[in-house]
Amino acid sequence: MSRAQHVELVERLTDAWNAHDPDAIAHCYARDAVSLDVTLTDALHGRTAIRNAAAMYLRAFPDIRFEIRRVACDGDTVCEEWRATATHEGDLMGLPATGRRAESIGCNVMRVGDDGRIYEEPTYWDAAGLYRQLGALPDLAQAGAR
Repeated sequence: MSRAQHVELVERLTDAWNAHDPDAIAHCYARDAVSLDVTLTDALHGRTAIRNAAAMYLRAFPDIRFEIRRVACDGDTVCEEWRATATHEGDLMGLPATGRRAESIGCNVMRVGDDGRIYEEPTYWDAAGLYRQLGALPDLAQAGAR
């Protein structure tokens, strides 16, 4: 696939998130895709699991909005850096809604097939920063303070 096709996939995935459409999100993945969110214990296997995880995040953050910050491509690998902003309005893996507005940054490293779908994807993101903004983690001392 060309760089333009890789960027189109990232834009389609981002548009699906911004449309709050878990089915469209899942459609960007191969049927047997594996997605590893570093905040989860186990990898998500297959479109249904990926769709269900997306739906959970969309219920927790019904106004979530993603912004693509950067895309890098090398062969069948696409790396997307993103920024998300949202209001915590629903349960987030056991954390009740706080009503707080938050933002997070992250990066997906996707292995893309010739069919234009994602086959493997580890997602690295600042979950600790998000949970701090939601009041679920204490602020940490600044490095070099004192």
